[in-house]
Amino acid sequence: MNDITYAFPKLKGVDPSCYIDAYSLVLLCSQAHTPRSFTMKLLEKLKKICPYDEAIVFFLNENKKITGQYSVGVKEEWVNIYLEYYMDEVPKTNPAFAIQQNLRETDWEKTVNIIDWSQYSGTEFIQNYINGRGLKYSWGFTFFDMNGNYRVTISLDRKTESPFTRREQTCFRLALPILNNMYRNFFYSGIDTSSKKKQSQWERYNFTAREAEIANLLCQGTTVKNISSILYIEVSTTYKHMAHIYKKAGVSSKQELLVELLQGRDTWE
Repeated sequence: MNDITYAFPKLKGVDPSCYIDAYSLVLLCSQAHTPRSFTMKLLEKLKKICPYDEAIVFFLNENKKITGQYSVGVKEEWVNIYLEYYMDEVPKTNPAFAIQQNLRETDWEKTVNIIDWSQYSGTEFIQNYINGRGLKYSWGFTFFDMNGNYRVTISLDRKTESPFTRREQTCFRLALPILNNMYRNFFYSGIDTSSKKKQSQWERYNFTAREAEIANLLCQGTTVKNISSILYIEVSTTYKHMAHIYKKAGVSSKQELLVELLQGRDTWE
């Protein structure tokens, strides 16, 4: 249990099972290699941790333009109605619910919101779209890229009079900072950051599997603290692995290591 809780903030009165659920959520998402597969695994696990009836995801580029979408349980017609009409209408009538907002990663906590739709009424969007879909509660959140721009917005929706419980919120919020760090790393080079092709260039160093993981994360710009959180190891253990990596690569600092490992990068991608 101590190994599991290490990566998460220690909160008073939190059911130990919350840490286990948060750990399992992070573990599953760590197996994803693209933003889309990350989101699919996230929703798959959240279905069990924070049961929802429907979910909808919009992927955005650095200019906040929608580049794709993914949904669970939502009829295609509702997605199309939103994209074709409410996408432009909501910012005018209900700006707080618009996808395009001036959000930065420094405002990250503000981007995680639970909405009780019974508290809102009067606009066409609420009456025709929200009520039309039969939504009672929505839990919205975003993930950011390396430059602090939000690149995906996700909504978990419930159609029953059952608000998200305190336990469900705690489990998910424990995992959110690590999940956001994972998502950020997809945008280090704009491609799959777990590129096996890239790591094949390191075979001459004879890195162990764990050393290759750490070297890869270092090349993505991940901090030692975040590497430790992602891999669920002590910071001191990460530094020990880095010392072995330095020795095998024939360097004496992180800067020298990055130069050594990234020198052939243009030929990898």
